[in-house]
Amino acid sequence: MSAKTLFQFLSFFRWLMLVFCFGLALALSAFAYEFALKLWKFALAIPSMDDVDAVLGLLGLVDHALVAGLVVMVMLSTFSSFIENQDDEQGQVSWLSSISFGALKTKLAATITAIGAITLLEHLFQDSALNPVNVGLELAVELVLLLVFVAFAVLDGLASRRPH
Repeated sequence: MSAKTLFQFLSFFRWLMLVFCFGLALALSAFAYEFALKLWKFALAIPSMDDVDAVLGLLGLVDHALVAGLVVMVMLSTFSSFIENQDDEQGQVSWLSSISFGALKTKLAATITAIGAITLLEHLFQDSALNPVNVGLELAVELVLLLVFVAFAVLDGLASRRPH
């Protein structure tokens, strides 16, 4: 068996990634339904909310939007990287193929960092007594996420300046 034949055989299995893409699409649909319910409840409760509850409700909606964007980024980048036919006869290139892997990692890290920050803000705004240990642990995790984001951004910047 030649290397080319082996590569073609193994490349066929990339189509199994469609299962994950469709699964993420179904999960995103269910998440959109849950978001719509949450938005409806938020809109109905706005007249009776105080400022803190309104901000918390809005942060929850923003959190949902960021998670949905994260799922879409993973789903589309998976399709573009593993499934999409890379040797298309027409020479068409997907718009997603033009995004570098480093830029995608930076966007994913930034989104995860923002989700962590929103969660931390939600916990800090809640009326219940704050547990200093839990807040400290959440803050430590957020700082690690922020450091990862900065490291990805710096490495992506260095890689884009390096001659190929």
